Amino acid sequence: MNSFYSIIFSVLVLPSSFLVDVKPGGAHDRHQAMYLVNLVRNIDWEGENVTIGVIGDSPVTSELEKLVQRNSKIEVKTLDDLSLVAECDIIFLPNTDNQNFYLAQKEIADAPILLVVDKKPLVLRGAEIGFYLEDDKLKIAMNPKEIEKTGIRISQSLMEKAASY
Repeated sequence: MNSFYSIIFSVLVLPSSFLVDVKPGGAHDRHQAMYLVNLVRNIDWEGENVTIGVIGDSPVTSELEKLVQRNSKIEVKTLDDLSLVAECDIIFLPNTDNQNFYLAQKEIADAPILLVVDKKPLVLRGAEIGFYLEDDKLKIAMNPKEIEKTGIRISQSLMEKAASY
């Protein structure tokens, strides 16, 4: 039954986010949060609960909390630094700079944790997933080789919707 809802969510919500014009702020943050929740629903997780860690202060955190408030299987954590990333299943680095990116990569090396960034070039440098704007539309990029290293299995339908690098 859970996979049925994942498919419905993918069909209804994911394509609509490709059609909505977004700019940083408001809708942009909401769409990033929707993508993160959609990732959780389209991944075969080992455990029952999934923790999304957001590094630093970001409006995406409050958007995530609104989306998951009735879903006890998803927990959202604000992480002030990278020392607690091992407690998460997904790490989101908003406003990513190179230093935090490389520190996060080092912290989660060889762990089944997805590193999600907000800059497409960082997907080329080893992040598993990245958000980017193209023609004022939020898009998602995935690095299948890096995802494979984590051992995490993402649904094929989601992989097909993303740009691969």
